[in-house]
Amino acid sequence: MAEETSSSSTSSKKKKHMEFTPMTPESTFQYADLNIKHVDKETTLNMVKRAIKMGYDTVAINIDVGDISEYYTEADMLWTPGTTEETLIEPPKKKKKQQKQVEDGLAGLLRKKLIPLPFYVNTEELDLEELTKRGKIFRQFSRITMTANEQIVLNKTFIHPTVLSYDLIAVRPGDPSVLETLSRKTELFDIITIDRLEADRGKWLTFSKVLDRMRNDGIFYEISYAECLISATRKTALFNGRLKLMMDLRAPIDVMNLSMLWGVASNEARKFVSGNPKNLLLQSESRGTENGDICSMKLSEAEEKKPPIEVRMTHLQYNGLLKATKDANELMKKLKMEAQNTNC
Repeated sequence: MAEETSSSSTSSKKKKHMEFTPMTPESTFQYADLNIKHVDKETTLNMVKRAIKMGYDTVAINIDVGDISEYYTEADMLWTPGTTEETLIEPPKKKKKQQKQVEDGLAGLLRKKLIPLPFYVNTEELDLEELTKRGKIFRQFSRITMTANEQIVLNKTFIHPTVLSYDLIAVRPGDPSVLETLSRKTELFDIITIDRLEADRGKWLTFSKVLDRMRNDGIFYEISYAECLISATRKTALFNGRLKLMMDLRAPIDVMNLSMLWGVASNEARKFVSGNPKNLLLQSESRGTENGDICSMKLSEAEEKKPPIEVRMTHLQYNGLLKATKDANELMKKLKMEAQNTNC
C-alpha cells in the first residue's frame, strides 16, 4: 500500500496472429503437427495440403533460421562502434583508430541477415471439405526456430519485434551453458528442440536438473521423428516431423505408434500429437496477455473501503497486513525525523 493512489499493469509486446481461445468442442483441433519446415512457398503449400489429407487440422509452419547470432538484432548496437555521442568527441589522435572501428562495425552489420517474417499459406488454395465434414476447422500458426550458441544474443533476440510476431518460439541450445540462461527466461519462449543433443550426450547429462526445472516452468521438449524413418544415405515431449520432404510426413496414428520407440505407453501416445500441442498453444497465447495488475490506495481509505480487487485472504489476515503497513509507514516517518534532527 502507498500514500498516493496509483495503478499499473504490465503486458507482453507479442502480437498474436490468431486467437486460439475460447475452445469450444466444435473448434478444438484433433491432431497437430507444429513443425512443418518452410522451404519455399510451393513446397510448404503442398506439405500443408498433404498434412490435411492425413488427418491434421492444426499445423505450424516453422522457419528455422539456424544460428541466431548471424542475424541482426538490437544487440548489435551494443558492439557497433561510432553510434554513441561519446565516441564522436574523441581526441584527434584517436581519429584513425576510431574510423577503423566504425568501418569494422559497419562491415559486420552488412554481413548480418534480417530475421525473416512469419509465413502463412493461403487458405483459399486448400481443400478443407474433409475437415468441415468432421466438424473441425483448419488452423495454422507461425513458428521460428533458432540455434543459440551464445548467451549474450538471447536478451535482445526474444524482444525483437519480428520474433515477437511469431506464435511459437523454439530454441535449439547449441551449447549446454546456454541452458542456464534459458532457464531464467522461460516466459519468453515455448519449445526446446533436442534434435542435436544426442551427438554430445555426455555434456547434457549434468544439466538434467535444469532441464527438469524448465519443464516444470511450462517449457515443452520436442522430438523429431523424420530422421528415424530415413536411411543413412538420405538423412536430413512433442512428436513433430521437422518435415522437409513429402515422404517424411506420417499420419497421426503412425506418429502415435512411433512414440512407443521412446518408451511412451500406448494409452499416453495420443497426447503427444493432440493434448500437449493444445497446451503448448494455449501457453504461447498467454505470453501476449497481461502479466499482472497493481492497485494501491491511501492508508486512510484502506481502513474504510474493501480491497478494490478480490484478495484471497481472510479478514484477520487483511487486518494484519494493514497494521503491518501502517507500522512500517510510521517507522519510516520516525527515521526521517531522526535523520533531520541529526543534520541540524
